[in-house]
Amino acid sequence: MNKTPEFSIVTVCFNSEKTIETTIKSVLQQKFKDYEYIIVDGASKDGTMAIVKEYEEKFDGRLKYISEPDKGIYDAFNKGVRMSQGKYVWIVNSDDYIEPNALQKLSNFIESHSWDILPVISGGMNFVSQTGKIISTSMPTGKGLERAYKNDYIGIPHPATLVPKEMYDRHGTFDTYYKIIGDNDWFHRVYAAGEKFEFVDFVITNMSDGGISNLFIYRKSLRDRMHFLKKYYPNPITRFIHWAKWTKSFYIQKYQNKKNKNEK
Repeated sequence: MNKTPEFSIVTVCFNSEKTIETTIKSVLQQKFKDYEYIIVDGASKDGTMAIVKEYEEKFDGRLKYISEPDKGIYDAFNKGVRMSQGKYVWIVNSDDYIEPNALQKLSNFIESHSWDILPVISGGMNFVSQTGKIISTSMPTGKGLERAYKNDYIGIPHPATLVPKEMYDRHGTFDTYYKIIGDNDWFHRVYAAGEKFEFVDFVITNMSDGGISNLFIYRKSLRDRMHFLKKYYPNPITRFIHWAKWTKSFYIQKYQNKKNKNEK
């Protein structure tokens, strides 16, 4: 590609042969073509890369990929960001799929504004079952983001969020210490720095049930959470208060998830 594409779509994957074809097709079927597609594979042992190579020619040079061991999902994200040349980077996971015409609608939204500094753009996301049934829809707002920041949560659906490449250049990429909430940390960091966020009022992607970010396991989450709290709250009393708030909300969420499943 000879010019800077408007979008860099990044898919990270590992042993994703059961889901990645749906993700790839959702990108390939976009009528808007001013994008590059980057696949970062963690040296899969199954047929993932065979599927990727099967589709390579269909992208007319827009698709590039690497396949090598990594140090976890956020290391893979960082590789994809570094490979990106577009104005906006959109991380689309290998068990997610974007909405038809999503790129055109996002481009229209961007063209309708004249920002001096490009903002983060976040849209709606369907949370879908493994059978494709919509479980719920998340539509982020500025007030919700502000409330989430105060309570140490991400506040926006990362799979439905596009980040200017220049913002990664200003603030760096993801902290690879994390296993689960590295995206929470990154968005917390840029929000605290005063970066702007804009919201579109339409759904742009679909997130499948069962991803790593949906594993509400206290022990695994605690390691990440303590690292997060130490970074942002050096005062031990303040840190304890934020840990207690998080623990309470964690178990409320866990109870609510169990209740929702029992009601179905």
